[in-house]
Amino acid sequence: MFATSTDSWYMTTPSPEPPIDILLATYNGARYLRPQIESLLAQDYGAFRILASDDGSTDGTQAILDEYARRFPGRFELTPPPQPRQGALRNFEHLMATCFVQGQARWFAFADQDDVWLPNRLSLCAARMQVLESGGGADLPCLVHTDLCVVDAAQRMVHPSLVRYEGFDPAAATRESILSVNQVTGCTVLGNRRLLELALPMPQAAIMHDWWCAVVAGSGRRAFIPVATVHYRQHGANHIGARNRSVLARARRVLFDGVGVWQRVHRLGAQTWHQALALQQRLRERRLEDDYVTEYLRWRAAPRFAQLAGYRRYYAGPELDRLSRWFLWRAWSTEPTPASDR
Repeated sequence: MFATSTDSWYMTTPSPEPPIDILLATYNGARYLRPQIESLLAQDYGAFRILASDDGSTDGTQAILDEYARRFPGRFELTPPPQPRQGALRNFEHLMATCFVQGQARWFAFADQDDVWLPNRLSLCAARMQVLESGGGADLPCLVHTDLCVVDAAQRMVHPSLVRYEGFDPAAATRESILSVNQVTGCTVLGNRRLLELALPMPQAAIMHDWWCAVVAGSGRRAFIPVATVHYRQHGANHIGARNRSVLARARRVLFDGVGVWQRVHRLGAQTWHQALALQQRLRERRLEDDYVTEYLRWRAAPRFAQLAGYRRYYAGPELDRLSRWFLWRAWSTEPTPASDR
């Protein structure tokens, strides 16, 4: 039974569960939005509120959000962005800022409009967050994330594990390797208030909201749970989706879109360089240790063959990916052309 206005997340009777804000960013997502909202409301963790922000949809998305806000006052709240059509990153930034300013939630979770959460998504992450915040961890930026189950548009299983599907190992990722390769999937993230404080405002160089939060959490604590808590829906219109990274799949992409592959790799190299520069500046502004970022930037700026001894430390993933980054990436002195956020 879903919560009503009489048992909303901020009920006057104290709850033993720390309150969580689920940050739901939408844009023209009416086709899959209802199942996602229903899965959010069906969480087995009681102390949560859904904060939803629509980025100027032209389909039925806004009407669906309005309906749920009427049905679940207090549990489901709308917070329109001050300037619509700014893209997913800025829409999530608006939700993060609203969550931080209102100050009601101890933790926050990102939610995409087209996935489906399993009932234990919040409770599993909350239990691990409690561990991260113990022993003074609440004063550090803390982030928990999980594996996902890859499904198609009809929720038929494509692969039970995104991690195995893409050939990554988030458990072994380091704060150094995440500067180059993001292994934190936003729709599984649970972050604490200190992470919000350090991540806001997002710099212009932030690549995506989840990646920026992941690199900021490098100055604190991060934990990966190797359990799928989200059905990660792939439907052909995903802004960022799962990619088969097998040798055969890569060969097909190079064969049919070689120029596009080269351009994407080159652009990502520039973006990671500038995002790391922005992180270094943020840490220095807050008087936090930035030596590992400085060392990374120094390594990126070194001659290519001088990087050979460290490329496996900084470039995670399949060996072909690591070598292509080593060969194509360098230090950039100018800002990269921003990628479209739609």
